[in-house]
Amino acid sequence: MDLLSKIRPRVEYSNPFGTHHCDDDCGHIDPLIQLAATLRLLAGGSYLDICFGYHISTGTIYKVFWRVLKAIDAVVDNINFDYDSEEAMEELEATFAKISKGAFRGTVAAGDGIIFRRTKPAAADVDGNVRSFFTRKGFWGHAVQAFCDGNCKFVHVSQRVCASTHDGTAYVMTGIAQKIKEGKLSKKWHVVLDEAYKCTDQELSPWKGRQLPSDKDVFNHYLSLHRQVIERAFGILVSRWGIFWRLLRFSQAQVELIVQVCMKLHNLCISRFGSGSQAVDVSIYDKQWVRGHDEGADSTVLYTDGTGSRQGERSDLLTTRQAITQHLQNMSLSRPQHSKTKQMLQRIKDVTPSGIIML
Repeated sequence: MDLLSKIRPRVEYSNPFGTHHCDDDCGHIDPLIQLAATLRLLAGGSYLDICFGYHISTGTIYKVFWRVLKAIDAVVDNINFDYDSEEAMEELEATFAKISKGAFRGTVAAGDGIIFRRTKPAAADVDGNVRSFFTRKGFWGHAVQAFCDGNCKFVHVSQRVCASTHDGTAYVMTGIAQKIKEGKLSKKWHVVLDEAYKCTDQELSPWKGRQLPSDKDVFNHYLSLHRQVIERAFGILVSRWGIFWRLLRFSQAQVELIVQVCMKLHNLCISRFGSGSQAVDVSIYDKQWVRGHDEGADSTVLYTDGTGSRQGERSDLLTTRQAITQHLQNMSLSRPQHSKTKQMLQRIKDVTPSGIIML
């Protein structure tokens, strides 16, 4: 009902005589029914069942759908990464600090990429850049780079590159990457990423390799605690909105609108109902690290608008990762025993041909 009150002026049309009219034949439908039908479509419902249940014609249902999506996108603005506000950054950092019980400080966002399955795009829709939407996993897809806070709420979304673009390369074109590159994000803060991304002073990824020394292994464990939040956010998003359970059979612009609106609605739901994660008290530990700035090699970026490839600069700095690793070691922290056992079992499975442990 809160959402309905916000979009009602945009989906309800009335003339001075009190009768409804609309160019797309859906202004006569009650706004509540329009919103309910739209949410049901996003949740994975069949348009035939929805038309039957809400007494909407099959020729009108998608007119209602797109109209309501545009209204929600216009009135709901809850995907924000306010890097200029120290207070906002401290609030974001606190959501991650509670996850690591204050041991790993400075994280303001966790980022990763996700591919949504879609049908093959029309050449005219993507300026002939069709092949770039085919992924290395063998399906047509729509690529999204997203960042969230420790409560699984999205703070930044980028849909600028094609599905065949590597995550590390796609990240270069996100707004957060640009702000970090320009030095607009305070040196106190950083984002956490997985091993597909390069490690820089304010973009932390894990130490690579197996059988790592204990200090690096502990760093990877605590980094993972923060980074897993984005995986949970994606899981909640997809499990809630069943429209992603099957191929997206829409144009490029329509797919982008669906993803954007679903993420905004996801944030509304998290704000109202929570993410189901267990909150813990924040430790008194707090430590700031000095970060530098450098530039490195270029990366190729494939754009969704068919404009070809462009270049984005990346770097690979280790100073922050080394400082945090040392900080965790100084605190005498270690990976939990249950996590060590899982790690040992995985190593045994890796070295045995059939995965059977020989006793």
